[in-house]
Amino acid sequence: MHPKYPNVFAPVRLGPVELPNRYFFAPHGSALSAGTKPADDLVAYSAERVRGGGCGLVVVALAMHERGRTRQPSPHDPANIAAFRVLTEAIHDAGGKIFGEPFYHWIGAGSWQPLGTPAPALAPSVRQFGLNGRAHSTRAMTRGEIARMIAATRETAANMAQAGFDGIMLHVSHAALIQQFLSPLFNEREDEYGGSLENRMRFLVESLEACRAGGGAAFAVGLRLNCDEQMAGGYGIETARDVVARLSASGLIDYIDLDVGLEPQQFHHGMPTGFEAHQYYRPFVEQVRGAAGAVPVLSVLGNITRMAEAEAALAAGVCDVIGSARQLIAEPDFVRHARAGTEHLGRTCIACNWCTAAGGDGAQGCAINPASYRDRLWGHDSYGTAARPSRVVVVGGGPGGMEAARVAARKGHRVTLFEAGDALGGALGWWSALPGRGHYAAAIDWWAAELTRLGVEVRLGARADAPAVLALAPDAVIVATGARYSPGGRSVTCDRDIPGWDRAFVLRPEEVLAGGARPTGDVWICDAEGYHTGTGIAELLADAGARVRFVTAGYAPVSQRNTDNWEERYIVTRMKRAGVELWPSTWLREIGEGSITLYDVHTGDAMAEPADAVVLATGRVPQDGLARALEGKVAQLFTIGDALAARMLAAAPFEGHKFARLIGEPGAPASIADAWFAPDPLSVMPFPADVPRPD
Repeated sequence: MHPKYPNVFAPVRLGPVELPNRYFFAPHGSALSAGTKPADDLVAYSAERVRGGGCGLVVVALAMHERGRTRQPSPHDPANIAAFRVLTEAIHDAGGKIFGEPFYHWIGAGSWQPLGTPAPALAPSVRQFGLNGRAHSTRAMTRGEIARMIAATRETAANMAQAGFDGIMLHVSHAALIQQFLSPLFNEREDEYGGSLENRMRFLVESLEACRAGGGAAFAVGLRLNCDEQMAGGYGIETARDVVARLSASGLIDYIDLDVGLEPQQFHHGMPTGFEAHQYYRPFVEQVRGAAGAVPVLSVLGNITRMAEAEAALAAGVCDVIGSARQLIAEPDFVRHARAGTEHLGRTCIACNWCTAAGGDGAQGCAINPASYRDRLWGHDSYGTAARPSRVVVVGGGPGGMEAARVAARKGHRVTLFEAGDALGGALGWWSALPGRGHYAAAIDWWAAELTRLGVEVRLGARADAPAVLALAPDAVIVATGARYSPGGRSVTCDRDIPGWDRAFVLRPEEVLAGGARPTGDVWICDAEGYHTGTGIAELLADAGARVRFVTAGYAPVSQRNTDNWEERYIVTRMKRAGVELWPSTWLREIGEGSITLYDVHTGDAMAEPADAVVLATGRVPQDGLARALEGKVAQLFTIGDALAARMLAAAPFEGHKFARLIGEPGAPASIADAWFAPDPLSVMPFPADVPRPD
């Protein structure tokens, strides 16, 4: 028995399958596929969370049929069995069990062929839905199409069992197809699949029967169920309890995973951000779990980030197995640290949801752990000593600089980090000081502790110039000096200085966030990013008593990134409740003495307004003067993050990690230009799991 977490590290049986412990890696979109096969990166990514006494169970999100796939691999095609067998064997070899969660969702309708038009989105009834600002409607499935989807479920389960999966989890949450049949909100059918609860459950029951038939006796069968749709016309707790009781009595299920959230209608609940109450799912799970009787209940409860929370929930009987996705994405060693008593070494997920928003930028990963999703290359065991241990100087103590210094130190280099401010964190530190955003500070705290543990020399309050850097005789320098907001208010809307930008009452975000400026009266915030800086300042100044008007050229006060990461609702709600007035489709033409001239970005019509202060949260300009001064003076010189080009938070740690690994290695690039103009090595390309990589 584990002395601190006896419940977490106790075995548990889910039907025919015994788990070695009660913590699981929950299903989620990963995009780690090669066509419809799992990529070798999915194998490494999944096994990384199990090895060495980690998670007892991994549940992998899968596509029920290769036609409807949301970047997930599909076991429906028998040709993919061999690739999936590589995945299951890796999990078994690591000491865990593996279930798959095959699902069909209207968002992942797929296309008729590559670059073809979208295929129809199948559903129980015609319903309207939107995806990335585009309106669609669904196709009400015929009885024949229902029968063929049930057949596909049986075939998928059979292929999964043949590939070595230990069980299956049907997706009856997040508005996936089976939940839609169950829901009176989505299901308006008048045949045997609609109307009464028994009829609405029919598709679910037939799907479970198909899993039983396809998987066989040694194959665990269960589902993830939405406890409460939380929408007018949807089902609530009592219906969920009824469904759970009927299924538990039927003998069809070996376990049930309790969840909440519809996608995309309310996935701010399905992927709770740091603005949401901690363990958001818990009260829903507590109300439904009793209906399961002796059937084991799984749940993620809503962003578990401390193993003590998991232990307490298990001890209280809230669930029998507990898990997470994002905490394990941020910290693959989460379970191992708890087992070994080294929890202080682990990262804490900051719930920024880059893992969901990254797709909009053509990426995938974790904002604070660049190795996540790249575990095959950058996993726990990849930190060998560099071929030539070097003297490394990092300039800038934001996320990129801290990650670069950490990785360089782990590779055996002697590292000095210069930070001009009196604390580490950079712009992320500014964010974490804004209203409601304190959860971001956990990432800074972890990096700072790691730099101390690894022996990095950190010089705070040290503004490094070229002579100061060169005085240390570095072999390699990483410049992570960030970006500053354009003094003249240049932006994507108007890429030239705004007349009047130099008036005394015109401020940049740095003057508010770092300089302590607190303008009052009529304050106009012109925001061209739609991210945390401008929106957070608006709330901050409104709370302090200013009359704040928030001007943005777009229709929304936030960018698509804040929509894709499910923070939009919270940010806008906080601004409105603070009294911030939103002025969309508007931009700043010029700044007069005590006044501003705005214009409608569509009609060009101008309007004059009084102004006591203007904050230009517009475009950001890289601060790369040091890097240019050092060119040709050190063997390796890498500019990273916003100092290279102003982008999203995740870019800085990623580049810090990537380029720190190249220091002191034979044949490595000497500069960003060397890396940019070189072809990507074959090692970074995903391969189907069953295809050997060339030497």
